Amino acid sequence: MSSGLVHFSSHLTRALDEKIEEEQGEGAPVPLVDDPSEFNVIYVSGEWRLSTLPLAPEITVAVQPISFRFNGGDADDVRPFYLGTRLKLWRGDRKFLTAETQQEFGDNAFVHVILVLGLYARDQSEGRLQLFFSGSPGGNVHVSPQIGALRDGLAFGVRLNFKG
Repeated sequence: MSSGLVHFSSHLTRALDEKIEEEQGEGAPVPLVDDPSEFNVIYVSGEWRLSTLPLAPEITVAVQPISFRFNGGDADDVRPFYLGTRLKLWRGDRKFLTAETQQEFGDNAFVHVILVLGLYARDQSEGRLQLFFSGSPGGNVHVSPQIGALRDGLAFGVRLNFKG
C-alpha cells in the first residue's frame, strides 16, 4: 500500500505552441491532449501479487479522488481510478511472456493492452531485455499520474531494464 501527492506538468513552451500552430496550419495531424497541462493528484494505491494462482496475476489499484492546480482551480479532467493487471502467460528458463493492461476510468478514460516478451530475467519478474507490442483504442494523448503519457494507437518496441 502507498499514498502520496503526485505533481504532473508538461511545462509547455511558447516554441511548442508556435510549432503546433504551424503544423496545424499546414494540415498536419497533431494529436489532441484533453488532459490539463498541469495538475496535482492525491492518491492511495495498492499492489497485490498472487503468485500461487494460475497465471500468477498481479493487480495494481489506485484511487485518485482529489486533483487540483497549485495556481487555483480544479483539474477535474483527471480520471479518479486506475487499474493495472499483469498475467504470466508463459515462463521458460530466464524468459517469460506476459499480458498487461493499464486502465483509467472517468472522463476521457483509456485502456492500454500490452504483450511483453521478457528475456534475460534473473528472478522471472523483470527481463533485462523486453520486447513489447501494445495497443490502445482512439487517437488522443492522455496524461496519467500512474503511467506518465500515453498516445492511443498501436506501438511496438524494446525496453531495457537495469537494476544496480
